Amino acid sequence: MNESIQKAVTLLNQGEVIGLPTETVYGLAARIDLPQAVEKIFTTKERPFFDPLIVHVSSVAQAKSVTSNWGPVAEALAKVFWPGPLTMILPKAASVSDMITSGLPSVGIRMPNHPVALELIDAVGVPLAAPSANKFGRTSPTTASHVRLEFSKENVFVIDGGDCPIGIESTVLSVKENDGVAKLAILRRGHVLQSDIEKALSGTGLSFEFVVIQDKKESPGHMKHHYMPAVPLILSKDLSRSAESLMKEANQHLTEMPDEIESIRITKPKNGLNSFSLMTLSDDPVIASRELYAKLRIVAEEGKDCIIYYRKADQYSERWESLFDRLNKAASLIIE
Repeated sequence: MNESIQKAVTLLNQGEVIGLPTETVYGLAARIDLPQAVEKIFTTKERPFFDPLIVHVSSVAQAKSVTSNWGPVAEALAKVFWPGPLTMILPKAASVSDMITSGLPSVGIRMPNHPVALELIDAVGVPLAAPSANKFGRTSPTTASHVRLEFSKENVFVIDGGDCPIGIESTVLSVKENDGVAKLAILRRGHVLQSDIEKALSGTGLSFEFVVIQDKKESPGHMKHHYMPAVPLILSKDLSRSAESLMKEANQHLTEMPDEIESIRITKPKNGLNSFSLMTLSDDPVIASRELYAKLRIVAEEGKDCIIYYRKADQYSERWESLFDRLNKAASLIIE
């Protein structure tokens, strides 16, 4: 066990929170069996208690310990996608704190595909609750330096596990296994696509169907606004619009917007939007997802009043939808 992991184990056992690398984004982790530590996640992130946390495990045995119903579909999905960026929402075990699940009868569980995360959870011996390691509603961190900068005042200890190779949060899948047919619903898009899940389950003999759930409160990041950069982001699907005309329209809308939506503060420059940074991403959606949060942070620090991103005509495939789930929520304004 290296020195960083040893220090993290000590801090976690003392009820502290630590910055944890995963393949998706960095998490702010605490032991699930220490209520004061779980509470510290919320207070450190300035996160409202209505937003549930994901429980991270290092084995299927640990996963089974935090759910009251580990069925054949959950088992089949774990075999294909774990460790990896798939969170399954399952009925919670009685031992799981209501603070973790925001009072809901379900719990989100995933096994991260990162050697440091798995070694740390193994060393602690209990699952870790770990939402993204950023202030609530703001851009998620994909490097250790992002976490240190975000929590510089709180002096959070961070294990440096390098850049996150996936770069966006896990897919969140509701799994309800009753009467021989599993009802599945994607509550948050991510690297694992619906088509991937259908392919994994086809040929298993298991019965399943995808349903649409409008109320996504079981999933973290379900609010209308999330992942927001330090300056307003304007997202435009009209490639013919000039940046100047977009800013003009945005200025009208921003004055009409409340200062806070669903506990997330909306950034509105006092003198309006007069300058912009143009953000571009790779044409490959997998690489673009890896770049997204770091790019948002970089362009937000350029000193301009806003960020503008144009959605291209070829960015509408299933793989791109996961990235635009984040961009749409990060945007202060979407102009069709």
